[in-house]
Amino acid sequence: MHWISRIGLAALLASAIALCPQQIYRSAGADDLVRLEREHAELTRQNQRVRAEIQLLRDEVNALRRDPEEVARIAREDLNLVRPGEFVFEVTRP
Repeated sequence: MHWISRIGLAALLASAIALCPQQIYRSAGADDLVRLEREHAELTRQNQRVRAEIQLLRDEVNALRRDPEEVARIAREDLNLVRPGEFVFEVTRP
């Protein structure tokens, strides 16, 4: 009976030694999984923002292709261009 308890104790000890590293690695893996899920969520939000920005730029490109007045507006506002025969008056306030 004495040998049976020793064999049982040895088996229990061997099981504990075999399972401890798995539990340690499993908990470390859970931390990595949580971190990766957070990163995935943030990247998904960034992708949505970039997709929205791309859509705005596509809309602007389409407007420039279809509407010559849009091209003229950008030329006047962004590039400070004028048409031939127009005069430019610069008004400054004190």
